[in-house]
Amino acid sequence: MPKTKDINTEYHILEAAKKVFQSKGMDGARMQEIADEAKINKAMLHYYYRSKQLLFEAVFINAFELLAPQLNAILNDDSSIEKKVRNFTSNYISFIIKHPYLPSFIIQELNRNPEFILKLKDQKAFLVSINLKEK
Repeated sequence: MPKTKDINTEYHILEAAKKVFQSKGMDGARMQEIADEAKINKAMLHYYYRSKQLLFEAVFINAFELLAPQLNAILNDDSSIEKKVRNFTSNYISFIIKHPYLPSFIIQELNRNPEFILKLKDQKAFLVSINLKEK
């Protein structure tokens, strides 16, 4: 009987990975630590995500998907620059309150590996998922 991936397990893995990656970054995170945090064994973690890089990409894209559409909507509306700044500031503060470590995580990882975002930028699925238009 073929194995199927459990969405609940995948959710717990992503939440555990998010916690570990946001506190330690890509270089400091260990797969065993993520497995322990998700309360699964390392083999199960590798079943869902074959490598730390693939898991990191899933966490990063998820984090970026939370922030990018809000920013995109504000920057691309027809309001005045003053209103855009007010909306951006208000939304950004609300976002930081809900996700305090996310912006620094995104910036830290972009600084660590700028080629990563260029690779993602070229993927149409990524652009669609964050509601950005190709330029």
